[in-house]
Amino acid sequence: MEFVVIDNCPVPKQLADEIMQIKKMSGAHLNSCDRSSEAEPFLAKFGKMSQRQLFDGFQAKKPGFNPANPPGFSTHERHNDGIAYPAARGSRLEWWQVGMDWDNPPAVIQAASKLGWIVTSTYPKSPHEVQHLNFRKEPETEFPIVHEGDTGPNVKKMTQVLATAKSPVDHKPYLPEAYPHYGPKVIAALKKFQKEHHQKPDGKMGPQTATQLAVANRQHAQAPVHH
Repeated sequence: MEFVVIDNCPVPKQLADEIMQIKKMSGAHLNSCDRSSEAEPFLAKFGKMSQRQLFDGFQAKKPGFNPANPPGFSTHERHNDGIAYPAARGSRLEWWQVGMDWDNPPAVIQAASKLGWIVTSTYPKSPHEVQHLNFRKEPETEFPIVHEGDTGPNVKKMTQVLATAKSPVDHKPYLPEAYPHYGPKVIAALKKFQKEHHQKPDGKMGPQTATQLAVANRQHAQAPVHH
C-alpha cells in the first residue's frame, strides 16, 4: 500500500484526493487514518501509534489509552471490525473503507455529501469514538479525471457536458461541440465553467470540477424541453 501524508496521518494514496477535497470544503482536521503495520514507519515519524501499539497500551492500562480494537479487527488497518461493514469480522477491506478520525465529524459528513459521497459515523453512541467515520461506498466521480493534452472518449464525455450545459451567466453552452482532445479551447471553456461555479479557474479537471460537471449534466437532463 502506498501512502500520502495528510495532517501528519498516512492515507491510502487512492483516497488522498478525496480527503483533500473534504478538508478544503469542511475546514476539518484529520486526526488519524491508516494505522496498519504498513503505515508504522510514517506513524512513528509523526509521533503517532499503530493499531497494535494503541491496543497494547490499552491492554497494559497505560494512562491516556482509550479502548481499542485488537490488531486485525480495525477499519484503521483496513480490516472489518464487525460493525462498520456487513462482511465478516477481521476480513480485508478495500482502500476506501479505511477508518478516519476527524476533529469535526458533522462538517466532514456534510462536505462529503455535497461532493456526492456517503460518509457516516460508525460508533455514534461511543464517547471515545464519535470522531470515527467511514465511507459507505467507493467515492467515485461520475466523470473520469482527465488531464491537459489527453485525447479519447473520456475527454469527449467531459466536453459533451460543456457543449450541452448552459452558463448561468450568458445562458450559452461552454463549447460549440464535444471535442476528443483536451486542448486550449477545452481549457478556456473549463476555466469559464469553474469561475461561474465558484471554483478555482485553473482549467484542470480535478474531483471537485468532475463532481460539479456531473451536477450540471443532471440539471441539463432534467431541464424542460421547449418545442
